Amino acid sequence: MAEIKQIRGEHAVSVHKKAASEAFAFNDAVTKNASGYITKAVATTPRALILGLIQRTVLSTDSDYALNSEVEVLDLRGVGEDAEFEFPVESGTPTQAYEGRRVDLNSEDGINVDAQIVKLVEITRFISATIVRGKFRLDGERVRLVSYFQSITRAQFTDGGSTSGTLDLSTTIPAGAVFVQSLITNLIGFTGDTSATMIIGVTGGDTDRYSTGTPSVFTTAAAGADLGVPSGTKWHTAAATPTVLIVSNADFTNVTAGSCDVGLLWYELDYPHSLSITISSNIISSPC
Repeated sequence: MAEIKQIRGEHAVSVHKKAASEAFAFNDAVTKNASGYITKAVATTPRALILGLIQRTVLSTDSDYALNSEVEVLDLRGVGEDAEFEFPVESGTPTQAYEGRRVDLNSEDGINVDAQIVKLVEITRFISATIVRGKFRLDGERVRLVSYFQSITRAQFTDGGSTSGTLDLSTTIPAGAVFVQSLITNLIGFTGDTSATMIIGVTGGDTDRYSTGTPSVFTTAAAGADLGVPSGTKWHTAAATPTVLIVSNADFTNVTAGSCDVGLLWYELDYPHSLSITISSNIISSPC
């Protein structure tokens, strides 16, 4: 059975009493219940309430199963800043681009790489579609500015069957984020027709949520273009996938070339000890 494993860092152990009549697997993530006993953590357990990883398997056949016996717990607050863990991926399919993403538990013994509500785990290394390495982030929150950049080309777009083509970007703006601005750089004109304009919005929703106006992307411009401040709701009550929409004068199949770097800026919650600029995959973030 897959489990969360410590790869490096100090091995700090504390002793707590477990909940009676609850089974545990070795290295289950644990917290405390209302009575103060160790219980398995869940996806929505707040970061500050995560204690660590239980260091004992507890089975219903154990003689002390129904008792509040003492158990050892790997104390996550004592393992040091460099501590790194291996996490089974129970939901979602990570890629190299997920390095730097902060995600949630899926259960007490694995993570959901597509959930970003609690943000307990920061992915530091992509291993495979089922395993990543990362760090627990347990501290209180503050705001950071996130800058996401992605290079896109005409060949990546899906023809909408008329004048427009769409492309979902490879990121998610998390719930709780406040969007700031969109921009494009390194623009090589989307040529083939007589014109091409761009807007950025949300998959299946407000198609220009993250831009204002319809700037031209027909002509090559190294400096790019400013897509303006968001025209839709800045505050995210739910996570959203940004979508780029390019509209031509005639059928989108006439647009045969073009590329640029798309930049998105938003504020999201961060952690007080993350004081240095972090560069991971496409995301550049600096706390404010």
